[in-house]
Formats: sequence, structure tokens, C-alpha cells
Amino acid sequence: MYERNYQLVYAKFKEFFLPTLLMSMAMNISTFMDTLIVGNFLGPANISAMALIAPIITFINLIYWMVGLGGSLLSAVAKAERDEEKSNMYFTVSVLLLITIGVLFSLSGLLFMENLVSALTTNPQLAFLVERFLGVYFLGSPLLFILMGIAYFIRADGKPRLSFYALLIANVVNLIMDLFYILVLGMDIQGAALATITGYTVGTIFIMQYFFSKDRTMHFISLMKIKLYSLWDIVKIGFPPASLQLFLTLKLFFINSLISLVVGKGGLTAFSVFYNSLFIIYMFLIGTSQAMSPIVSIYFQEKDYYGVKYTINTSFKIVLAAGGIFTLIFFTFPGELLNLFGVSNPQDISVGINAIRILSLSITGTAITFLMLFYTQAIQQKELSFLISITQGLLIPVTAAYILSGVIGADGIWISFLIAEVGTILLIYAASRIISQKSGGEYSGFLLLGNHRKTPVLDVTIGNSVEDVVGLSEKIIDFATENGVDEKIALRIGLTLEEMAINTINYNEDKIEYMDIISRIEDKEITLAFKDSGVEFNPSNYSPEEKDSFENIAVLHKMADDISYARVIGLNSTVITIKR
Repeated sequence: MYERNYQLVYAKFKEFFLPTLLMSMAMNISTFMDTLIVGNFLGPANISAMALIAPIITFINLIYWMVGLGGSLLSAVAKAERDEEKSNMYFTVSVLLLITIGVLFSLSGLLFMENLVSALTTNPQLAFLVERFLGVYFLGSPLLFILMGIAYFIRADGKPRLSFYALLIANVVNLIMDLFYILVLGMDIQGAALATITGYTVGTIFIMQYFFSKDRTMHFISLMKIKLYSLWDIVKIGFPPASLQLFLTLKLFFINSLISLVVGKGGLTAFSVFYNSLFIIYMFLIGTSQAMSPIVSIYFQEKDYYGVKYTINTSFKIVLAAGGIFTLIFFTFPGELLNLFGVSNPQDISVGINAIRILSLSITGTAITFLMLFYTQAIQQKELSFLISITQGLLIPVTAAYILSGVIGADGIWISFLIAEVGTILLIYAASRIISQKSGGEYSGFLLLGNHRKTPVLDVTIGNSVEDVVGLSEKIIDFATENGVDEKIALRIGLTLEEMAINTINYNEDKIEYMDIISRIEDKEITLAFKDSGVEFNPSNYSPEEKDSFENIAVLHKMADDISYARVIGLNSTVITIKR
């Protein structure tokens, strides 16, 4: 009767997944539509120019991923450790970094424009288009750093809908202004850049309401309280997943150069169509990975390994389904995809059909490696996360492309992407086995899941009823005595659970449906960990004068040796400790 049903975990995953998916969808469809509009109304040469600009955009992604994801994960973990000041320090440092780097990036781009364009292309026609786009794009680029970076913290603070709406608005405005600037005002590729900046200006203004929200849990602290180590912490935790963007930047630069030499402009157009079409797939990969990350990082930190396993398995089902479906679509309909982007030259279509079919075979592998990149970071396996990033994102594809292109020509470049995914998956498997063996049993399997070893664990979910609580109280007393706990201590454990759970239900009335409770019997203490999605309440800071506070909470304080509380990812997380 008393088992874990994972409904609370599933509800939280769904709460994060839907807004994150829609946010990713808004961003990636916008990028996809941007390229469609440019290709159909400005011509294929502009698609080639967009391919050359891609490394600049991926570099921006690198920075806001590193600072936003790294800082928000550290902030969330600090909350799980019940250290609010440390959590706020990472938030403050991250926002300052985003603003500073954004401004410096913009100024550097404008000052060294000529050198940058020369490095991207030697074709005069494409150089002109690239400079037209970047001249406007750099002016508003700080807004991209700020909006995208802050969105990570807002999601981690349990407000994923605000992030979603901000980015949805930014990208809808972007698409509308694309049509206005290009079709109505007759602007060239510069209009696409201006539309992007206009959209992100509106999105940044919208997301600023977070800083005026009364129920936000992340706040700025004094600069005097900031520790320098926090900068390194953010880079260290954020760089491995974000480095994918750095390696993607380098990979695109090398692959674009190789395609230009081996295949020519037709190959660049084909690769640009495939690359920009991947944004449709990435909306599922990014949506799933970024919904999974904060949940896994919190649950892993709190040693709720069953919750971690459920979350990552659910994530794998989503990305594998998406990868399989899009592999089939791309392999079956490459010609239609090229036509969608306005590619009509017979020679370009011939090159493109072959390229897209071969490239499509790498999509499912990309889904696996991308999810594992975020997962390994969430479980604090930073070295493995970085290894995934550099092998899949740079070393294997570039090396294989250069070698195979010299042997079998253009097909060697396209096949290198499949080789990169298969090679990285095998590398993850080998690395996981090595880490498991070296951990002495602390981690196991491909997913490096932690385990409780010889610690007896009772992991259950109960409904919103007093009857469930009373029944579980009796079960946990039996569980404790069966595992060598003194009967008086066991009775105390049961009464403590009963007081906490019943008061949680009474305090929330009909606002919660399920409550997860994990009991661990350690050598020197017993812990009871409670999670619920109810109204925020900290039983460790109880004051009898508080209106509508828990009944009999004073009894709970007398029975417990320690009560620790944190509000994490929108859940109440309370850990009660009783010494043996």
C-alpha cells in the first residue's frame, strides 16, 4: 500500500517541462522562421551568410548558458543546503557578469568588425551581408545576455511561466518585425538583425517584473558580501554544458571552411538548411534537458536517488521519441525541406538531398549525448560533462570530417556527425564504468546513480488524508524496529512523522494532493525527509503568534533533534533528524 508513486516528481517535471518546452519552441521556431523568411524573400546567398554568422550566435549562447545555467544550479544547490545568503550571492554575481560581459562583447564586436568578417569569409558578397547583419546585431546583443541568463534563475525560483512568456513575447515580436522590416520597409539582411534586437528589447522589459515580485526567493546582496571564489564556481559548474556552444562555434567555423573547400556554396546551403532545421529538434532536447536539470540537481543533492532515476528515465523517453521521429522525417523528405527554405537550383538540391539524408542519421545520437551532457552536470560529474562536450562538439566530428573528406569527399563530412555521436556514447559508457569502479560502490550504471548502500530506506508517497498518515506512522515504527532501532525511538519517529504530515495537510487544506516521505536509518541518526507542493511554510522558524500556523508544532520541535527547511523548485523540503 505504501509505495512511491512519483506523482509529485511527475507534476514538478511537467510544471517545468511545458513552459521550458514552449519557451524553447518559441526560440527555436523563431530561428527556423528567421532563416525561412531570409531564404525565401532575400535569396539563398543570405542563407549562406546566416550559416557564417552562426558561430557568433553560438558564442553568445555559450556565455549566457555558462553564467545562467551554472549560477542558477549553484543557487538552487545552496538553497537545498539551507544557505540563503550563498544562494543570493550566486544570483547577484551572475547578473553582474551577464551585464558586464554583454556590454564588453558588444563594444568589441563593433570595434573589430572588419577583422571578424575577414575571419568568417573571404567571399566579397557574403562578407557584405555578414557585416550588414552584425553591425546591427552587436548594438543590441547585451539584451540577449541579460534576458536569456536571468531566465535560468527565474525557472529555478519556481516561476517557469514568467521565463516562457518573456521569451515567447521576444520571439513573436521578432517574427512580426522580420516581416515588417523586410517586406514593408524593404530592408535587407540588416532587417533580420534589427527584428531580433527589437524582440529581445521587448522581452527584457517584460521579464524585469520579476525583480518587483514579492514572492521571489532570490535577491541581490551587497557587493561587500560577494566572495571572489563565486566567479570560479560559476565558470566551473557552468562551463561543461555551455562549452558545447564554444565547441559548436569552433566546429561550425572549421566545418564551414571545409565545406567551402570541398563542396562549395551548394554544400554550405545544404548544411545551413540542416543546421537551422535542427532548431526544431532542439526545442525538445533543450526543453527536456533544462526541465530535468534543476530537479535532478536538487534530488541528487538530497540523496533522493529514486526521484533522480524517475526524472532522467522520463527525460530519455521524450528525447528518444523526438530524435526517432525527426530522423525519419529528415531522411524521408529532404527535398521538401530544401524547397521550404527556397532552395531551387537543381545542383544545390542534388547536393542537399544527399547531405541531409546522411546527416539525419546522427539526430537520435545527438538526443542521447545532449541529455547526458546536462544530466552529468546536474549530478556534479563536471569532468565527464566536459568530456562529452568536447568530444561530441569538436574533437570527433572535426577530426573525422577532415580525414574522411580526403578519402571519400563530401560524404565524409556528413558521415563525421554520425561517427561523433556513436563515439561519444561509447565514451560515456566507458567513463561511467571507470567512475563506478573508482567510487567503491557509491555510483553505479550508465547513469551513475547514487545508492544508499547498507542504509535502510523507506520511500513512500501518501495522499492528502489523515488515514494515510496514521497508517504510515505505524509502518515506519515497524520499519525502524525491524532495522534495530530502540522501540522508544521508533515510537518517537512515528509520532514525529504523524505530527509533521498531519499539520502539513491541515495547513494546506485541499492545496496538495500528494506528499513524498523518505526515511533513512543511519548509524547515529534517523532522518525523515518531507516534500510537498503546498503553501510555503518553514516549521524550523515557528512562532506561536503566527496566524494560521501549524497546530501542535511545538510538540514537533520537542520530539525532533533538528529541523531543516528549504523552499526548492517550488516545493517545501523539510528534513527532520532524530538521534539514536
